[in-house]
Amino acid sequence: MDLVLTDPPWFTPAMHYQSRVAWQRNYGDLSPLKVWWDVVSQELARITKATGHALAFCSGDSLSAFYPAFYGRWSKMDTLVWDKCRPGLGAIWRGQHELIIAARGEDARRKDDGKLRPDVLRYHATPPSDREHPVEKPVALLMDLIEATTDEGGLVLDPFVGSGTTLQAADRLGRRWMGAEINGDYVQLATERIERAREQLRLPMEV
Repeated sequence: MDLVLTDPPWFTPAMHYQSRVAWQRNYGDLSPLKVWWDVVSQELARITKATGHALAFCSGDSLSAFYPAFYGRWSKMDTLVWDKCRPGLGAIWRGQHELIIAARGEDARRKDDGKLRPDVLRYHATPPSDREHPVEKPVALLMDLIEATTDEGGLVLDPFVGSGTTLQAADRLGRRWMGAEINGDYVQLATERIERAREQLRLPMEV
C-alpha cells in the first residue's frame, strides 16, 4: 500500500456517558478507543510499504489515543491541521479545525516538485446540505493529501470508506484505490459517487 488515508470513528467513550452519568473524567476513559486503534494501526503498518504514508483524521480529544499507536510503528510523524475557514458548533469555542496524523517510514516517498506544503490546510468544510455522510470531508482536501504523498498509479486505501470521498479523490488523480465499509448503504453510496464523478469528467467543457 502506498498510502492509507482515512477518517476512522474517533469518538471518545466519555462523551457518550457524561450527559447521563456524573463522574470524574480521566484518560482511562479512552482505553477502549486506544485498544481498538492499536489493533487497526498494527494492520495498517503491516500492509503499508516502507516508502508509504499513513494519514488519519482525528480530534483533539482522541489525539492522545491515536498518536501513540502510529508513533510506535512509523519513524516520522507530523500533525497537520485542517482549518475549515469558519467556525462550526460549540458552546464557547466553536470548532473550526480537525487534526490529521501524518506518519511515514524512513524511506517514504517525497514529492520533489518544489512546492512548499504547510502543515495547516485551509479548505472549507462541505456544507451540511451537500453531505451524504455526517462527517464527509471535502474532495479537494483529500486530493491535496493524496497528491502530496503518492505518484500516479499508486495504491490508496481507505479502511473506513463512508460515502467514498477518499476513493473519489484518488480516482480523479489517477491513483488505484481500495476501500472497506461495514455499512452496506454507504458502500452503495460510494459506488454511485465515483460513477457520477467519472461521468462528469467525461462531459464536454462548456466554452
